[in-house]
Amino acid sequence: MKNPLLLIVLLLGCGLFLLGVLLAFFLPGISPDPLLSAFFASTPYPGLITPITILTHLNSPPAVTVYLLLTLGILHLRRLKRQALFALSAVAGTALLNWMLKTLLDRPRPPHRLVAIDSPAFPSWHSATSAALALTLWLLFVRPLPSGPAKSLWSAFLLLWPLLIGFSRLFLDVHWASDILAGWGLGIAVTALSAFILLPQRESRRGAA
Repeated sequence: MKNPLLLIVLLLGCGLFLLGVLLAFFLPGISPDPLLSAFFASTPYPGLITPITILTHLNSPPAVTVYLLLTLGILHLRRLKRQALFALSAVAGTALLNWMLKTLLDRPRPPHRLVAIDSPAFPSWHSATSAALALTLWLLFVRPLPSGPAKSLWSAFLLLWPLLIGFSRLFLDVHWASDILAGWGLGIAVTALSAFILLPQRESRRGAA
């Protein structure tokens, strides 16, 4: 039987994605999207715009490409072909599926965004790929570590990364909150599904250690 943790993570991802869909398209009356967009568009902390813009660029398409190539390079050197295929499927698959959904749904971004961007909003590409990348790295390199401070610190960092990236998109008012929730969910679900398919139970436990 496959690792039950992956099933829980897959269900969590699907749940977040469906919540984002509901808030964006079916339950706008209870969605926090307008309220949060209006709050961040008012720029209560204008001095943070530049550092948060730098933060969000750390998960831009070129940056994610570099992270993925470095990961694939490490796995190639270790001759871990199945894990490399998993990483490629999880991160690149998330990016591709996100682009397809954006094109299909064509949801407008918030009107008062603080940086210039005009592509469709739903779901958030930055949020989706940050979640996929973080979960991929955790499964491959962190989960196999023995319990201890190093494992806890790396786990906390990889959990914090998509949260920070999602917040940066919200702060810059380039995404609705539901875009971000759906993005996180998409990245988590695609990565967990990729792990189910490509990593046998013993390898998902052992990872790339």
